Amino acid sequence: MNDLAPSRRRKDLDRERERRVELLDAARALFFQHGYRGTTMQQIASRAGYSKRTVYLDYLHKDELFISVCAEGLELLLGILQRIPVDQLDTEVCIERFPDALIGFSREHAEYFRMIFSEATPAIMAACSEPLRQRVAALERACLGTVVTLVERAMREGKIRQVDPWETAGVFVGASTGIILLTMGGSQTLFTRERLESLSRQAVQTLWRGVRREPDTPTQQ
Repeated sequence: MNDLAPSRRRKDLDRERERRVELLDAARALFFQHGYRGTTMQQIASRAGYSKRTVYLDYLHKDELFISVCAEGLELLLGILQRIPVDQLDTEVCIERFPDALIGFSREHAEYFRMIFSEATPAIMAACSEPLRQRVAALERACLGTVVTLVERAMREGKIRQVDPWETAGVFVGASTGIILLTMGGSQTLFTRERLESLSRQAVQTLWRGVRREPDTPTQQ
């Protein structure tokens, strides 16, 4: 009996992990298709082949599942941002690559982009467990940190004036993602997707010029 207990426990743990994966897979598919508001716990349970009560054994509520899927997207985005070869490129070139990375992410992973930058709210995040909130906060900080590093580097190089690097990086991200979201709204008729993506790049470049350090002007005699 004692020999069977550890084996049975391992099987139970394996089954629990498998169930969590199946539920998350079902939730992801439904969130991608119907969004946060259009998805219910009953739909997730039915798609995964479980009762609604079973879902609550692994996830507190829909918010926990939604933010778990958002965390997956943030991990993908972080990987894309970290592939920018910052050590090999001039700071300004790296800044130009940043909106390109966001645009690429929005094209390749449109559903994740929409969930992260449009549907996720502080209220949804606040409802989640502390470990999940910490995981997402760390991912968000790491993503924004890639831009912070460039801003700090530009200040050290004397290319821009002294600014708050985190606030400046936040402005860059907000401007770029806000314009990209217009390409995904479905009602935008004034500009094409390509034009809006170009505007996203221009927004970052304009903001960059706004913080550039003015060259010292000679004192008039």
